[in-house]
Amino acid sequence: MHNLFVMSVDALFTDNLADVRHLPGFAEILGRAAIYEDVYCVYPTLTYVCHASIMSGFWPERHGVPHNQILDPATQDRAWYWDYTSLHVPTVFDWAHLAKLTTASVGWPVTAGAGSIDHNVPEVWVADPALFASPASLGPALDEVYRHGCSPSGWELYEAHRGLLDNNRTPALDEFDTACNVDLIERYRPNVLFTHQATLDHARHAHGVLAPEVQEALRLHDGWLQQCIAALKRAGTYDDTVFVIPGDHGHVRVDYKLSPNVLLARAGLIDVAEDGSVLGWRAYLQSSGVSGQLYARDEKDCPAARDALQPLIDQGLISDVLTYEDVREQFHGTGTFAFMVEAAPNYGIGSDCAGELVTPAGSDDYRYAVSTHGHLPFRGDKPPFIVAGPGVVPGRYAGARLIDEAPTMMSLAGIPFNAALLDGEDLAAAGSRAVSLPNDW
Repeated sequence: MHNLFVMSVDALFTDNLADVRHLPGFAEILGRAAIYEDVYCVYPTLTYVCHASIMSGFWPERHGVPHNQILDPATQDRAWYWDYTSLHVPTVFDWAHLAKLTTASVGWPVTAGAGSIDHNVPEVWVADPALFASPASLGPALDEVYRHGCSPSGWELYEAHRGLLDNNRTPALDEFDTACNVDLIERYRPNVLFTHQATLDHARHAHGVLAPEVQEALRLHDGWLQQCIAALKRAGTYDDTVFVIPGDHGHVRVDYKLSPNVLLARAGLIDVAEDGSVLGWRAYLQSSGVSGQLYARDEKDCPAARDALQPLIDQGLISDVLTYEDVREQFHGTGTFAFMVEAAPNYGIGSDCAGELVTPAGSDDYRYAVSTHGHLPFRGDKPPFIVAGPGVVPGRYAGARLIDEAPTMMSLAGIPFNAALLDGEDLAAAGSRAVSLPNDW
């Protein structure tokens, strides 16, 4: 049995490997790694949906996380799927816990309150704008959300390093997580440690898919990786550690924000206040970035909602409409929506229920920023899955899916699990779906 260290880099593309292969931290891992390129994602390609599949080995239809954010039109979906109880399936943490291994997580999505994580500092933040408007209100509010989500030892780590935090803003959040990781590794030497970093994703959202700021973000991630590697070496566990660096999704360029809820409101399906907030609704399209999920309180309102959106389909502003059954059968998706829509290229789906139907993309919300995701899994750039350490056969491979990552990492680390229960498969096993590629990059 070996230790397992997983560092997810949000929005890392396979094409970025050419950018990071000469950076010290990534080079140390990539030089001895099995690199699975262009991993097939889930739908919608959102961080929390992806990370639920990465840590469990299940499609969304089974793990139960449909989106980053919990549907609540009145607050524009302020709360996220932070809590571990959102999951309907076991994860790597549960299998490791059953094997009496020491488990840890720092900043990993959908882990707040997880009983199977011994040392847990979950990804949570203060979502109410009234509370993060000033330091006086933000501090106590942050304490409250972390106290709810952390394990006792995780709370101690939070208290030791919370001075680095600026709510959910990056790179401060990743600096906080890295400080917690280093402290945790040296203090507890966990058998399993998962951590998630998001500065790269923020750089793309704020500046563009391939903006110069992306390269600076990659250098920051390399520095944080170096710090974790150094901590593992000081702890004496480096040589017996399986390293995993997954990306989670791609990004696509967005020039315009499309607000379908404006048409639903005009059709009388959403009741909108003078300030544009939602007072009530019969049908509402929750933005998933490039896609959107149409919810109806009563299925009898679905035809009216579809009719209201038909002009967007006729004009080519919506490229695809998928029924719930389509999403389930084709992409193993989950949720209680009636149907999903996919925006045309260069469009993101907005949440506005009043105002103009089409406006320039902005940076006030990741879902319709100048670069975003949530798109169909065959669109845009794809993430890599990087594995190095004991038992790993270096090389380049194709054919991986996000759901294959959990069984692969558990198999390599020697964590017992019920392979027949999972949707994914061990990519390192003989006869797996992985296909070798020429090792010429």
